[in-house]
Amino acid sequence: MKACVIASFVGSAAATAIPTIKLNTGAEMPMISFGTWQFSPDVAQSAVTSALKVGFNHIDTANDYNNQDGVGKALKGVDRKSYFLTTKVPPGSPADTEKALQDDLDQLGVEYVDLMLVHFPPSSNDCDSMQAQWKAMEDFYKAGKAKAIGVSNYCISSLKCLEKIQTVVPAVNQIKYHVGEGPDPDGLKSYADSKGIVTQAYSPLGDGSMELITGALVTGIGKAHNMTGPQVAMRWIYENGVPFSTKTTKESHMQEDLEIFSFKLEDTEKSKLDKATSPAGKPSFMCSSTHVVV
Repeated sequence: MKACVIASFVGSAAATAIPTIKLNTGAEMPMISFGTWQFSPDVAQSAVTSALKVGFNHIDTANDYNNQDGVGKALKGVDRKSYFLTTKVPPGSPADTEKALQDDLDQLGVEYVDLMLVHFPPSSNDCDSMQAQWKAMEDFYKAGKAKAIGVSNYCISSLKCLEKIQTVVPAVNQIKYHVGEGPDPDGLKSYADSKGIVTQAYSPLGDGSMELITGALVTGIGKAHNMTGPQVAMRWIYENGVPFSTKTTKESHMQEDLEIFSFKLEDTEKSKLDKATSPAGKPSFMCSSTHVVV
């Protein structure tokens, strides 16, 4: 992983600079983002406002979250160059995708986003549909309305489908990635690495698994660093070169999230976390029988 340091911050409370990772388009993406899944528009507005104040400079949302107007209100008046903005569109036809892409911009009140993702493949996993949608994504990128484009919840087979027609390689594949899955779940990360695609994590705590919050492994390691279990779980993700998205409505937890860049796991500690097999999980609901939009 090649990480650089962002020179400026939206908020003044971040004690440690937030490192970034360079995407294949040259864009620098902060390694931690503030997620807004399951927030109402009002909660999203309040939480994003707090996150920016605390020091987050990367906001993650989606068309399907139905809260982008709230996110947009929080971003209104904030220097556009001071934050990185990620959003997503659901699977759909090229026409549906074009509409969703413009809706994202309109709802957020911005002229461009830093990263636009296809939220997940079609339920049928139909390759022709994926390819048609990706062409619409490429047009959006080439029009300068996104600094980078990528996908989410794509399996290796989905990425191989796009490879047949893509003129722009996806910059990111955002998947479920946490302690318990191993550092290369289903070989998806190593495959993405080989193609110049950054793997990004959602659900860094395994959908709020208590094992990654108060479990013996993470809290035992955390005690040695004066850190919490969640901080250890997130630090493990970062040390695997994977940027991640986290969410909370509490400013104290936001501050704790940003503190994960202030310590380093010992080799023996990281090895134990690498080898953990619980909580179990799959990198994408599209790679399993369970279909849940995240």
